Amino acid sequence: MGCMRTGASLLLALLLSAPAAAQRGGIDVKDYLFSITIPDSGSAIHGHTNLHFERRVPEDSVLTLDLVGMTVDSVLLLGVPHEASRRFTYDGRTLRIPLQASHEPGLNVVIWYHGSPQDGLIIGPNARGQRVAFADNWPERARFWLPVVDHPSDKATTVFSIGAPTAWRVIANGTPVPAPGGLRASIEVHPIPAYTMVIGAGKFAVSRHRPVINGRDTIPIEVWTYPEDSAFADSVPFRRATEIVEVMQRLIAPFPYEKLAHVQSSTKFGGMENSSAIFYAEKPYVERKMGEGVVRHETAHQWFGDAVTERDWPDIWLSEGFATYFDGVIGAALDGDSVLVNRMRSNAEAYFKSDVIDRPIVDSAYAADPIKLLNANSYPKGAWVLHMLRGLMGDSAFFRGLRTYYQTYRDSTATSEDLQRVMEKAAGADFGWFFHQWLYQPGYPQLDVSWRYDAGAHHALVGITQHQKPEWGVFRLPALTLEFRGPAGAVTRRTVSVTGRESSLNIAVPFAPAEIRVDPDGKLLLQTTATGRR
Repeated sequence: MGCMRTGASLLLALLLSAPAAAQRGGIDVKDYLFSITIPDSGSAIHGHTNLHFERRVPEDSVLTLDLVGMTVDSVLLLGVPHEASRRFTYDGRTLRIPLQASHEPGLNVVIWYHGSPQDGLIIGPNARGQRVAFADNWPERARFWLPVVDHPSDKATTVFSIGAPTAWRVIANGTPVPAPGGLRASIEVHPIPAYTMVIGAGKFAVSRHRPVINGRDTIPIEVWTYPEDSAFADSVPFRRATEIVEVMQRLIAPFPYEKLAHVQSSTKFGGMENSSAIFYAEKPYVERKMGEGVVRHETAHQWFGDAVTERDWPDIWLSEGFATYFDGVIGAALDGDSVLVNRMRSNAEAYFKSDVIDRPIVDSAYAADPIKLLNANSYPKGAWVLHMLRGLMGDSAFFRGLRTYYQTYRDSTATSEDLQRVMEKAAGADFGWFFHQWLYQPGYPQLDVSWRYDAGAHHALVGITQHQKPEWGVFRLPALTLEFRGPAGAVTRRTVSVTGRESSLNIAVPFAPAEIRVDPDGKLLLQTTATGRR
């Protein structure tokens, strides 16, 4: 058995945990303690939040928190003179608490509030007709039930203390700890983004799968379902829940949290990677259509998206592109390389058919509307960026770089530029051109390939034209494979470099080719629109 930490030691770890990214205005929220009472009927909740924050500069300023549609009963700023301790303004969307230069740099504030959440916390009947409550925060919907800095740049540790009907079970981020008065409490000692700070409550069946053993630590692996769906969940989508974690540990690092719970839920998205408590939509369970792919995807998010979080929404591919790619990588580790090959083929097809090919992956125009970033750029094209980078670097340097990236930015936030710097160092190469063309240019290479054969010289004279839209730019393809096929099954391959819109290549080929296949192994995100003799 691993060493299980007590509630007291977890509280100490919470207070001593590493800092997360800074909030706007030089204020950094470090810890949240959320107390929520869920009613037996109706949707009105009562809550109070005790949060600890630090200021980087001792000056008059304002602590600004997102909170929508609640009634704020009172606010108490601890450790300051009485006349300044209860001041706040609230306009129904933003809670503002004035701070003075003379206040201590680190302070706690307690907020009492109540109301019926318009969004974010869903209370009502599930697909089986039973009353449940589930948080559904992504992208910026925690603010409908929690006073938070509702942006991925400000990560913090959490304590949830939940009052709920006695027949219910409650799941939240982190490790369950004892709590008085029938409350259910859970502590997450690692900083996490607000969009993954969640609770789920209702009548669940809970099955415990083989835990992950990391030295003296034991990571429980649990499956929380509606009782009617428990047998299906254990035997189909979550049959290899432990093995999926173990593959990610071998490739990247030990599991980043204290437990992993897979939870059936009545929430908006097919899967939501809440830190240590992944929520999955209920309908695929009920219809018996849920597969393992979404489990691999959401589990990979625990490392990329949760532990290492995009600093701002335009870099969401650092979350979704990684999870999409590792779905295939984990599948390949468990069932053979064909899983990844087929995944990348379907990813390419999905991207080519999408309506975002005229937009780049890192798309600042959608920063204020992150729902629009849940598109084929962030998911399948993002996965392809990693796949092509792996091909460019080789497996050893690629995974070494990803492990360093993870270790450097774990429990914090990162940008695409951060990933680029780490991968360049791992490879000892400049990848500025690669990241520019695949992240900041729209589109992909579309190639016209033609050739003629010089029988006397035994050379194929190959012309390659990039004929994609001019606004997509020109792509550099330093290792494009051409496969020459000739009579009687003769085959030879050559690797060439394409750097401009027009390329003319003189390639030694021992026979007159009848056909040229471009990128025959599907290692690049491109389309060949025409091939033929000149």
